[in-house]
Amino acid sequence: MATTLIDTRKAIMPQIHASWNKFRLTKEAAVFLYGELYHEFNIPLAEDFTQLSAPWTSKQTVLERNAVHANKLIRLYIALNIDVSERMHIWKFFEISGGIVGKIKEQVKYLKRIQKALKLEQQLGLATTDATNLFLTQDVSIYEVEAYLKVKVKKAKAEEKKRRRSALTQHPIHLK
Repeated sequence: MATTLIDTRKAIMPQIHASWNKFRLTKEAAVFLYGELYHEFNIPLAEDFTQLSAPWTSKQTVLERNAVHANKLIRLYIALNIDVSERMHIWKFFEISGGIVGKIKEQVKYLKRIQKALKLEQQLGLATTDATNLFLTQDVSIYEVEAYLKVKVKKAKAEEKKRRRSALTQHPIHLK
């Protein structure tokens, strides 16, 4: 799981290999490689893959570009304290499947919305929602939270305006 940023000062491939070697011990890895009907739990080490058979890319330009996008997402994971088990594995940021950068950008955009909603909750003095729960339930919950917060903000602004008006009528300024 992505618990630290991808170190772009070091070679990226060993970081991918370390991530894969941890991932390969899970049932998710067997399902990923062999589908739902897997029989063995014999997942190869990262070093055992050839350049063509690895599920991740080895092109340096792609590795560098994806590392930038991945680090944005990992920063948000850390800032929002998203449960480690719900984060993407580092090797998945470099997966060959099409659209991985789009998926990363989509998650970044979604987590920024969650971050904004949590800040509004704090400003309104409400108990903050768990970011991981919002992240897992995806759009339905964030829309509900955003709609609720918009109503709360409107009410707070209306009350503030009303309070100011009543303060002005109670303490009028006398001109001589």
